[in-house]
Amino acid sequence: MKRVGCKGIGSFSIPTCKLLLMFLFLGVFGRECDAQNIEAATDWRLQKSTQVLRKISAMSQNGVPDAVLNNAKCLIVVPSAMRKERKVDGIGEITCRSENTWTAPTSIRFTGSGIRGRTADLVIFLMTEGAVQALRDSEFRIGREDGAPAPLVKTTPVPQVELHVEAFTYEWAKGVLFSSRVIGTILASPDASPDESNRTIRIHKRNYISAVTSFVNTITPTGIVLHHTAVIPGREKPPRTERAIDKYHEERGFEILCSGRLYHVAYHYLIMADGTIKAGRPERCEGAHASGYNSYLGISVVGDFSSRDNPTGARGPKKPTRAQIASLVRLCRRLRRRYNIPLHNIVPHSDISNTECPGDRFPYRAILDQLGREPFGAGDSK
Repeated sequence: MKRVGCKGIGSFSIPTCKLLLMFLFLGVFGRECDAQNIEAATDWRLQKSTQVLRKISAMSQNGVPDAVLNNAKCLIVVPSAMRKERKVDGIGEITCRSENTWTAPTSIRFTGSGIRGRTADLVIFLMTEGAVQALRDSEFRIGREDGAPAPLVKTTPVPQVELHVEAFTYEWAKGVLFSSRVIGTILASPDASPDESNRTIRIHKRNYISAVTSFVNTITPTGIVLHHTAVIPGREKPPRTERAIDKYHEERGFEILCSGRLYHVAYHYLIMADGTIKAGRPERCEGAHASGYNSYLGISVVGDFSSRDNPTGARGPKKPTRAQIASLVRLCRRLRRRYNIPLHNIVPHSDISNTECPGDRFPYRAILDQLGREPFGAGDSK
């Protein structure tokens, strides 16, 4: 039988050479198909995970406590984890904090049991360096007997929660977020990671990181902190315009990415001297106005109401105007109804921090009395 040279693989008979070339083609074609499948699956996971985080962020009735969001080392989303018989399996994405940003997402695989329905989106927060290191070394197990249930704002309406546990796990299903009882193992899944040169994947990774950043900066408000704007040392007069306040907060690095937009002003609302209410950052975005209480809404009344710092009124009005008081009471009533905020969770800044804000001339008790005279829901605690 005539032999021919198959370029690059030796000299064989013509049928054998054709067969080898066919297998070579199928091998290359198969690897190309595998790569395309990985890219398509990753593209779907990133888009689905982004949607999950945005939907949870949009909820107003419940959510992940601010303390969990702010202290998590890594965030894992496993979209559409499936239960087959009793086993649950799914591939997800993990991203971890890196200084002031989040790392590019990489793939993980979750195997275990315990989701309530046939399918659910899992959202897992790794809270300790030990948990992160365990996953880097080999694997990390969740849902052990000593694990605490994942707290929710609805059931844990406090600014701080116990953070000694290694991980908190939530399920998102049918528009409801709840603490998950899943038990299982998380493993790094490098085989599920696509070629980084894929432009679409890079775009969706950026979108996902943006969604993660907005997600951890989202709050379900549990209280209100009252301020005045005279909190600026080294200035003769406090800023009294919306633009001046925004610029000062930008200079101080109070910016936040929330709902896909950048905000600077640390408060959620400003009340001007004529009683006009100006919106700062959105209500569902974490504030930057009271350390440890930034899940509380921040309302700042423009002026300097400290008798020590502003004894003669040289730094602006010495006490709030009637229009400001009326607007403040009206705004607090509206926010209380919207988020079911109890009266005792409306506090002056000085009650939760070492500061004189909002000043000794600020009529906090009178404002609280006005709010207390209005009937509120049965869940109110005064």
